[in-house]
Amino acid sequence: CEAFSTYPRTYDLLHLDGLFTAESHRCDMRYVLLEMDRILRPSGYAIIRESSSLADAASIIAKGMRWSCHKEKTEDNSEKERILICEKKLWYSSNQNSR
Repeated sequence: CEAFSTYPRTYDLLHLDGLFTAESHRCDMRYVLLEMDRILRPSGYAIIRESSSLADAASIIAKGMRWSCHKEKTEDNSEKERILICEKKLWYSSNQNSR
């Protein structure tokens, strides 16, 4: 799991379909999500289609990175798969004097 060479680009949308399932033997999910956070612009979206258990795990990690996430059902209404839609938020300092 190496960093992607993205300089000087950042992205507004990232879409993953089964990446965590396919790469679970090679890459830890938190490192992939951290790399996604690095290359995604504030107010950018990540759309992740994954098994329900991996979507739940990704949601927990993403919320720890201060992304806002919600889960949606897939087109076939299967309980096995979910679509996780996350938005990267812009962080603000809680100190009012820093603005």
